[in-house]
Amino acid sequence: MRIRRMFSKTVSPVVADFGASSVKLLQLTGDETPCIVAAAEIEIPDEARGNVDRRFAFLAEELPAALRKGGFEGKRAMCSPASSHFIVQQTRIDESSSLSADDQVSAEVAGRMNCLPNAVVARSFPTPGSERDRVVLAIARDDVMRHVDLFKRCRFDLMGVQPDQIPMLHAFNHLHRRSEDRSISTMYVDAGWGAVKVAVARGTDLVFARIIQIGGRQFDEISAAAWGCTNTAARARRIQEETAQSSPKPLRSAAETNEGESGSVMLRVGMAKADADAEHSRSDSATDLMLAEDRRIGDAPMSLTGVSTACPQPDFIEVHETIADELSMCARYAQASLGSPVDRIVMLGGESHSRRFAGHLARRMGIKTSVGDPIRRLFAGKSECVGPLDPSREHPEWVVACGLCAMGVEA
Repeated sequence: MRIRRMFSKTVSPVVADFGASSVKLLQLTGDETPCIVAAAEIEIPDEARGNVDRRFAFLAEELPAALRKGGFEGKRAMCSPASSHFIVQQTRIDESSSLSADDQVSAEVAGRMNCLPNAVVARSFPTPGSERDRVVLAIARDDVMRHVDLFKRCRFDLMGVQPDQIPMLHAFNHLHRRSEDRSISTMYVDAGWGAVKVAVARGTDLVFARIIQIGGRQFDEISAAAWGCTNTAARARRIQEETAQSSPKPLRSAAETNEGESGSVMLRVGMAKADADAEHSRSDSATDLMLAEDRRIGDAPMSLTGVSTACPQPDFIEVHETIADELSMCARYAQASLGSPVDRIVMLGGESHSRRFAGHLARRMGIKTSVGDPIRRLFAGKSECVGPLDPSREHPEWVVACGLCAMGVEA
């Protein structure tokens, strides 16, 4: 048995990113250049997305089969619960208090959740340069135990529970290996179906975190109203149209893009300036962005075949503006903490596939913006799909799963 273990390959724990719309399962090898061992995705039905009990009941039935059929190895697991379970806030501890920093944080969060401090699991991260100012990420202990019980039913041991913001940073640790990279301030924006998760970091150190309760759900509702259909049908059509507007060519590597950001594997998007009448012709904004992107990379303008213009198109500008306003406030708070502005924004999450959305945020924020794809480097030149992961596409929505795997290997 000892010899067998000596020569067996090391793998990360199986990780589960519990999003509002789906659960992403991923496992990587533990090598210096990790590769994908297995991947699977469980789509959560609409009727279970807004109800915690229904969601757990659905996952109790579907998760064991997905783990069994997915080819995952071992019996260890890590997870990131849905953002709706977490409280994220900035706080300042009292250095003269007799309570420790952790006790002060737990007491403050417990007061906000109207429960006892021992009913809360809280972590705090001091802001670089200040031990008093802290970023607090907290979850009710009962919610943690529900996830522990869920994995017990699957005969897995849950090793850790992490909020989205922490693995989000770990997924890009490989971009901050040099000393000069550690001084770069990055805002990570994970735009999902249920919410937008924000994390600002200097290098790999967390500076600011927030959850904005706006996401793809609002886009579905607006689309359904414009097209006169259900939210489910509207979401399918919206995704189809956004896919048609995206380039069908594989993303290029960092060496091929020649963008000047060492080690970067991110696709530059939304950097073209809007025309003077952009806001008066919002329905054409996606086309303008694509043409600008094609001119920048030297490609011929792509066709918009398949995009229907026969009926009124949904107007997302109000939601886009609301998210942009919230992100601007996040950037100002982070700048006050850092003493310098945010250097770049990395778009993540399923909603970052929308060029209209990413481009609008890039123009409004006025900060160099890119779409992160941490999955790309894991294929290591392979061209075949692994579960739902296609090497010819970008997968910014898998960032939390990638970060959890990185944390599992490091542990």
